[in-house]
Amino acid sequence: MGEAKHRKAIDPYYGKKPKYGRGILLSPPMVYDGKKVVLQSSSIDPGELRRSALFWDRLVWPDSAIISTGSNIDEEFLKAEGLLTRPRPTRYNQEAGLGGALSLTRLVSASDITVESRQVGLFVQQHVEEFLDLERAEPGQWTMAQGEGSLVMENEKFVKGRGQLVKLSRAIPLPDPGYPLQDLLEFKEKRQSEIIGLTHELDKFFSQVASAKDGDFELARLLRVVDRQCCDMIKVAKESKRRFRLGDLSFSLSLDSFESAVKRVAAWEAAGIVATGLPIVGGVLGGATSLVSISRGIGAREITARDNPFRVVGTIHKELV
Repeated sequence: MGEAKHRKAIDPYYGKKPKYGRGILLSPPMVYDGKKVVLQSSSIDPGELRRSALFWDRLVWPDSAIISTGSNIDEEFLKAEGLLTRPRPTRYNQEAGLGGALSLTRLVSASDITVESRQVGLFVQQHVEEFLDLERAEPGQWTMAQGEGSLVMENEKFVKGRGQLVKLSRAIPLPDPGYPLQDLLEFKEKRQSEIIGLTHELDKFFSQVASAKDGDFELARLLRVVDRQCCDMIKVAKESKRRFRLGDLSFSLSLDSFESAVKRVAAWEAAGIVATGLPIVGGVLGGATSLVSISRGIGAREITARDNPFRVVGTIHKELV
């Protein structure tokens, strides 16, 4: 038996990884309230950077000329490894009055910065459009990081109530913010099967339930699958020579992606299906309360041809796995 046939025979996820890998659009931790941008840091949150490097294959962090942010040592390392790229968006530069300047605002190793000007809205919109451009070029292959460790905003491209949120609470091992990146990439290479197994099931979780003839049966089946995959990931994290901490991951899928999802969500809400435990994970963690919850979330106006999450929010806890 050839090498490819042998791997396919023993690995149920062989060949299911996208050709160029899964991609994620990153941002420094910042909040946009419609008038100003408040940046906690001009760099990517170290926990967010490591989570993304572990579970995604391509990291994109735009370097806007409206508000330009310099790369730190960790980010430069991932650039040198070919994992992180920093494109220079040009959309809205003219409207921002950039002229011949390289940047309107330049931030390097900065923290707790507030930028208030008419251009900040263009800066945020530029970030959103960068994600939409990536999505149009490779439908279904890109995710946008949001939340406290990344970008918090409201935008007309994203609509409350038109998405489905699947949240794993205290069920995912996330690298400690101080995890050496070289060691993390070695761990990623060594544990590819566990990582791909988990990410594949999470990417397809909601779409498989929503499109099934018997949604309740499929939901119960996939919850068992996710429980096992999370457990496998926790076991290999425990074996790591570096620290992993217990974490949450929330995934948003746009209900406009397929009509069957709308009816399925309405049925779940009427039945009061909100959250369920993960007994295998709880057992491995010594009785910790690990949950999967399903609720309404944010949808995307211009993403209608994908059946996997377009948005992810991560939270890391203090507890070690």
